[in-house]
Amino acid sequence: MTNILTIAQDAADICAVQRPTTLINSSVQNDQLFASVVKSTLSSLMRHAEWQQITRDASFVTYEGQKEYLIDNIVPDFYSLVGETLYMKDNMRFVIGAISEEKWARLKQFHTPEIDILFKIQGNKIKFLKDVGNIKFHFTYKSNAVCYDAKSGEPKPRITSDSDIPVFDEYLVKLGIIWRFNKRSGLDYAEEYNEYQRELEKSYACTKAAGDIKLNSVVGLFDDGDGVIVDVNVSGKSCC
Repeated sequence: MTNILTIAQDAADICAVQRPTTLINSSVQNDQLFASVVKSTLSSLMRHAEWQQITRDASFVTYEGQKEYLIDNIVPDFYSLVGETLYMKDNMRFVIGAISEEKWARLKQFHTPEIDILFKIQGNKIKFLKDVGNIKFHFTYKSNAVCYDAKSGEPKPRITSDSDIPVFDEYLVKLGIIWRFNKRSGLDYAEEYNEYQRELEKSYACTKAAGDIKLNSVVGLFDDGDGVIVDVNVSGKSCC
């Protein structure tokens, strides 16, 4: 894998400008410009979508009498929840969320009885509407990682070394640096930007897993996307 400084230097070659010598704590204007562009590119990519490279699975246990749980204590690299629900494996109750502020206020005001478990994410906390007792919840989340350490492999939310390796596709990162550098320099960047957008769509599509076909789902529970088993017979003979 190619480190971030090398990618930035390759981008500089394409832009026909001076190569950056470092992206970390430099007093040279060209180095600072490239460092800023690199950070902007990586941050934008992280925020863009639920990339497979930065989705993680996690779990936590709730306790009697506690309705609020600090996310940093569960997953320090949390950026956002993937999908809209937590789930549990120990019973059939649904976990609905994250609910809106309007619904939260309405349920708190009128004490509407709810069969399901409701929560919201606010102030870096997972807040349940009511005490849910001792339950283990599972969820998938998007990490804030944009690179990882070349030696330890530790994911990091920002580059701290020229040897750091982006978690995203090398070519996509390079294109992002090129069009942003041209824009910051007052140059035309339309062609480079369009190429970046096309590659962005292709790159994200390649990381998305195909959905599973549900062969034994509960009727009426999840109507969208349920699979159907078709017994194909021709003249009384099985096709298999």
